[in-house]
Amino acid sequence: MNELLKKITEAPGTSGYEDNIRNVIENEVKRYVDNVKVDKIGNLICSIGQGGPKIMIAAHMDKLGLIVKYIDNDGFIRFGTVGGWDPRVLPSQKVVIYGSKKPVIGVIGHKPVHIQEKEESEKADKIKDMFIDIGAKNKKDVEKAGINIGDQINFYTGYDDLIGNRVVGSGFDDRIGCFEIVEIIKNVKKFKGTLYAVFTVAEEIGLVGVRGATFGVNPDVMIALDTTIAGDFPGITAGEVVPRIGKGPVIGIKDAVSVINKKVRIWLEETAKNNKIPLQYDVIDRGATDASVAAMIREGIPSGTVLTPTRYVHTSVEVVDMNDVKNVIKLVSYAINSSHKYF
Repeated sequence: MNELLKKITEAPGTSGYEDNIRNVIENEVKRYVDNVKVDKIGNLICSIGQGGPKIMIAAHMDKLGLIVKYIDNDGFIRFGTVGGWDPRVLPSQKVVIYGSKKPVIGVIGHKPVHIQEKEESEKADKIKDMFIDIGAKNKKDVEKAGINIGDQINFYTGYDDLIGNRVVGSGFDDRIGCFEIVEIIKNVKKFKGTLYAVFTVAEEIGLVGVRGATFGVNPDVMIALDTTIAGDFPGITAGEVVPRIGKGPVIGIKDAVSVINKKVRIWLEETAKNNKIPLQYDVIDRGATDASVAAMIREGIPSGTVLTPTRYVHTSVEVVDMNDVKNVIKLVSYAINSSHKYF
């Protein structure tokens, strides 16, 4: 199981550049599904079965990254962000730039603390003051390496096992969700309706891909699998963030733009209770998932989100507990098989 998660986690693929991760997922699931297609915008849509109810589960393939913005005459690369970054996590990170030739390793540089003014050292670096150094002597060296404006940049961090059941990786948001759906596809055997497993594009820049996919599928209900902030590490006060890793799947009750459909909440809660799966809940004021826009599609699609609690979300390293991942897989698999009682 962890080898597949490693493969999915380490595949490059920022928003708009999901080809590589899509190929990894398609090669893994095609033998388990009845139909596979890639729609016009790049979403991977897999289906199993026929008839009703029509259940759609979704996870986004894109992960946070950077993009080449400008190459100066000395060979330093200025970059923009893809998705919502905290600039404080970027300095000194190793990165991989995917140009027209082979991947190129670089490092994000910034002004050393030794020569910073006092007020500079007390403030976080700004994106505009950072740059990527690939070892080039000039602009021509960068161009010879096959790097051009618009190329995607990922972090040079992979997947590793920590002690116990915890693992660390770059881009668990939302490669964890993609992995969970792959495993759910393998588990669904008794479902008599139609399951649509959708791997979406460009979630991190505005929930882009899921809109067209949901409109096209027109499901009876839609569930997004994603990550959420865990509040079980130093610096977070009690009640500020409720979910904790290792304590089970999280049902997203409210986010910045949506509230879970009541019927969907009952379905998930009863499924968890009947199968003795621990549950947590999440109420947040910022952020959203692919499920957040489902109520705006067609006449409105009932939707909800099942989340995996994750430490250090939207940084270059994220930590999850594999027991939570396994319980998400169980919860959604059981829910699919019982969906005819609810929809």
